[in-house]
Amino acid sequence: MKNVELRGQRAELIKNASAIVETAQAEGRSLTSEEVAKFDKMEADARSMKEQIDVIERQADMKKELASIEGEKRQSKSKETSSSAFKKYLRHGIGALNSEERSLIQTRGTSVQIAGTGNLGGFLVPQDFSDELDVATAFTGEVERLAKKLNTAGGGLLDYPAVDDTATDAVQTSESGSLTVADMTFSNKQLSAYNFSSLVKVSAQLLQDSAFNLNTFLVEAMGERIARATNSVFTNGDPTLPVGSPVAKPTGIITGASAGPAAALAGAIAADDVLNLIYSIDASYRKKDTFGLMAHDNVISAIRATGIGSANDFPIFIPGMAAGEPDRVFGVPIYVNNDMESSIATTNKVLLAADFSKFVVRNAGGVQMVRLDERFADNLEVGFVAYKRADSIVLNSNAVKTMAMA
Repeated sequence: MKNVELRGQRAELIKNASAIVETAQAEGRSLTSEEVAKFDKMEADARSMKEQIDVIERQADMKKELASIEGEKRQSKSKETSSSAFKKYLRHGIGALNSEERSLIQTRGTSVQIAGTGNLGGFLVPQDFSDELDVATAFTGEVERLAKKLNTAGGGLLDYPAVDDTATDAVQTSESGSLTVADMTFSNKQLSAYNFSSLVKVSAQLLQDSAFNLNTFLVEAMGERIARATNSVFTNGDPTLPVGSPVAKPTGIITGASAGPAAALAGAIAADDVLNLIYSIDASYRKKDTFGLMAHDNVISAIRATGIGSANDFPIFIPGMAAGEPDRVFGVPIYVNNDMESSIATTNKVLLAADFSKFVVRNAGGVQMVRLDERFADNLEVGFVAYKRADSIVLNSNAVKTMAMA
């Protein structure tokens, strides 16, 4: 019997048993022996049905759990098989894969290209390899690590709406009082997808050596190369050319920021300069977990030096004590970005204060990999090209400000 039917019958039994008691109470008398026996029978049947219902529900839960476990096993096996096929492709090329292994590799290119040679079709890296690559790029690319991430399947122009409503408050009105409409003003940002690639060569002898960890080598070499390139343009990009132009660059966080208070003196940073920059940003951004400072190592060193020998009881610079914990200046996290200005010279933008959630990095299509079997064959080498498409933009310049030297 179905669970729903059992529940309906049990509910009817409980209703009828309750009616026996309610009838006797309404008549101001005790239950007769016949009514007691009838009530006990209904109550016992209802209890038995409850046990059946519980068994059916537990069985359904067990079936769901079993199906979930089987699904996880299939998914894990699929990932493992896909990863194994990708590693085999990296080490031995597309010709070494059977039809099943080829079908497991996500491709960029036509089926004709894939069947003939790996040189013409790019291959999306599997998740485990991509995760390792992300770790390498995050370690090197500080700006991207802190930014708001936007991952898209394609690389077409992407409209991204932005709004700054911090200057508009609600108003108190009297009962039945009129209300003035205060519209939000939206702006539209566009994100493109610029190509960043890296080529490394590996000798055929190393590829034949099973002890050579090809994955680790490629992750370190390509991940850090791509991250160094993207960190530079995400910091100091060029927004002057039209979005999507072949020679355009992403809008970097420095070029997209607004001007905060300048340093008071030439060639030196004072503690007041840092405070002025921090407090030039609205508290709604400043109080968020994503708010922080960023500067070159040399500039951070100069800021740290302002607190040495100071009569102020409150330390300006507090070093991070735990692994992964950032240093802090006046309680605000400060991050090293050596693609920023290193010299405290006149007009240089040396310090950034930002709600980093208002800076977006778009990654389009994931990292792709191409193995070049023949290009370097005369030197008994195989080339590997990794590439990804990305862009960046400041959504709200009021939340991202720079300090320039006097």
